[in-house]
Amino acid sequence: MDAERLARISDLAAECRPIHASAGGMDAVQELLSARRVPVMDSVLVTRKLLGDVPHALGEAKWLVLGAPSRSEERDAHRRLTEGLYEAVYALSEEEREKPPN
Repeated sequence: MDAERLARISDLAAECRPIHASAGGMDAVQELLSARRVPVMDSVLVTRKLLGDVPHALGEAKWLVLGAPSRSEERDAHRRLTEGLYEAVYALSEEEREKPPN
């Protein structure tokens, strides 16, 4: 990741910290990031920074970003991608099982 992108993510996290601490909490953070059209991956990294250095923070951040109501398009795209990958892996494993032993 380039230095400019890292700086942008750090700046966004600093800006979002008081929003996260406010009554709106993480929902307000996700709405802001979505309204600004911050890409999903960058939003996940910002959210992870807000969660702190805790186990499973990256997975939780992904869930929070893709679970936001304002991210329905991205969530659907992610679902289609993961379903497509699952189907491809399943098809490959079926091919391998059907091959005669050497």
